[in-house]
Amino acid sequence: METPKSPHTQAIALPELLQLRDEKLHAHPLIKDQVIAPTPAIKEAFDIVEDALIHYESGVCFIAESRFGKTFAINLIDTTVTQHFANVPRLRVNAKEHDHPTERALYTDLLLDLGHGSANTGTAIARRIRVFSLMLAAAQTSASDRILLFVDEAQNWKTADFTHMRDLSNDLTRQGISLVVVLFGHHQLNTLRTELRTAKRTDLIGRFLLSPYAFHGVRSEQDLLATLQCYDDPDIVEFPARSGVCISSFFLPRAYDAGWRIQNEARACWDAFETFGNHRTGHDAEIGMKWVGGAIRDFLCTHMDEDGRDFRASRDAWIQAVQRSGFEATLSQDPTGL
Repeated sequence: METPKSPHTQAIALPELLQLRDEKLHAHPLIKDQVIAPTPAIKEAFDIVEDALIHYESGVCFIAESRFGKTFAINLIDTTVTQHFANVPRLRVNAKEHDHPTERALYTDLLLDLGHGSANTGTAIARRIRVFSLMLAAAQTSASDRILLFVDEAQNWKTADFTHMRDLSNDLTRQGISLVVVLFGHHQLNTLRTELRTAKRTDLIGRFLLSPYAFHGVRSEQDLLATLQCYDDPDIVEFPARSGVCISSFFLPRAYDAGWRIQNEARACWDAFETFGNHRTGHDAEIGMKWVGGAIRDFLCTHMDEDGRDFRASRDAWIQAVQRSGFEATLSQDPTGL
């Protein structure tokens, strides 16, 4: 996954960009909370998934706190995999929690998430055959010997669910298809892994949970800088499509035209987060992308009326943006602040 490039010049004349902002503001992905920036954590996760595909590994597992950006990570990795492995089918499901997990419930969930029209009919075996047939057809249609399956909220699956997925993977293997399962879940996955070790279920550990990777939040000012650079780079996020207009240019076009870049706000933004979380160290010092993205969105939106060639943000501006992101409120609820 490529890193952000050097700062760009304005792609559209300033008067035209100001009119564009007025017309398209409410459709912007930042306003709709749909910005997916390739943070250092996402880049690291993509490299791991890419390696798993290259080596036909049966599964990889990422563990993170809530609000660290797992779902957005899946979106971006999915898109990037398309560029590198164009013929590999990519499927995505959300693991559901059931009081009494059954084969029938699992395959119903999979069929629903995969868009099958007959998810709620037939026996458990019939539904299992539908899932198998759907996956096999996806691989054969693409002339691929691999399928990439993303599983979000994977902590919801129990031992029985993973056993059924092992059997499904074995069935595909007999047809010459390797199922590469990418799990994203919370720390409860570590608890399940411990239970599997106690039960000597090394078959499932080796298949899906061999080496869990930590999916990190923003851990340092350097991480934050790399994230903010994405907002200055239209090659990463541009709106409207094919406009060459990056996020910071769209919201503060006059300041951007004069040379201001939001990446230069990294120190002030990081200091603001530290103001609220300066008692935390180590893992607890990580900041979820939910709060980072929220603070950036608030900062850009609240400064639109102050946009100008001599724009300079105050330190208090970032403190207020971080506060309005909801980050401070989480610190009293969860020791990780997430």
